[in-house]
Amino acid sequence: MKKVKTGDPIQIKASTWNSFIDAAEYVKNLQSDQGGGVLRNGNYTGVVLMKNGESTLFPRFSAMAVTDVLIRPEVNEPEFTGRCPAFLGRKVTSAYEEYPYAVLLEPVDAGKIGRALLLGIVPAKVSILDPEHKFAEPTVGNSAGAMQSAADGVARILWKAGNSGSQWCMLQLGGAGSGGGGDDRVHLCRVTGGSTGAGYAVDVYADGRESECTGTGVLYVAELALNSTIPVGSWIIGHRIAIQTTGGNET
Repeated sequence: MKKVKTGDPIQIKASTWNSFIDAAEYVKNLQSDQGGGVLRNGNYTGVVLMKNGESTLFPRFSAMAVTDVLIRPEVNEPEFTGRCPAFLGRKVTSAYEEYPYAVLLEPVDAGKIGRALLLGIVPAKVSILDPEHKFAEPTVGNSAGAMQSAADGVARILWKAGNSGSQWCMLQLGGAGSGGGGDDRVHLCRVTGGSTGAGYAVDVYADGRESECTGTGVLYVAELALNSTIPVGSWIIGHRIAIQTTGGNET
């Protein structure tokens, strides 16, 4: 295609005009994605919507526990499957200590909805408790969603500005790992039902596949791009922080 000058006669082929329309639709969809609008299935990038369920503002780059979905499939399945995942965020307390969490990408006032990162790389201030710590986690009970360093967890510290005090860090959310004997935080699980969005009901085998079931729970999978449901009976690895215990021994 060639550019034209003002006043030049112009004839537009149907295919060319359609290309313009397609390009405009692409940009519109892209802007909608970035603003938390309608997303096509499988187009998730780790950015989710988070409603602040607390009574105070949570600042940018603070952590909130993921405690529920805002749109349930039994209420509105097209919205549940077609829109950017939206969750209810709460302050990380002892009750929500082992729930999945996300880091806010913008300040979110009480009762409002904003963007958050559940899976990916994000900056955040972290209180460095030990220079040898390789991971970060939410500070339990902190009303501003502060984070602190830890020996293991699901947020790997890729870089930190210093070795003590509150430091800017670059975190890899979803980078599950363990350090210093933390292997018991990862368990073998057998799927008994559920879905990616609502969580998978699982039997937990903390001592291995050949051992007795040590408990049951709901495993929240962080792979937002997963389109298909994991079949019942499948064996998967679950990180302890992503498993909400519902019965049996604590996992």
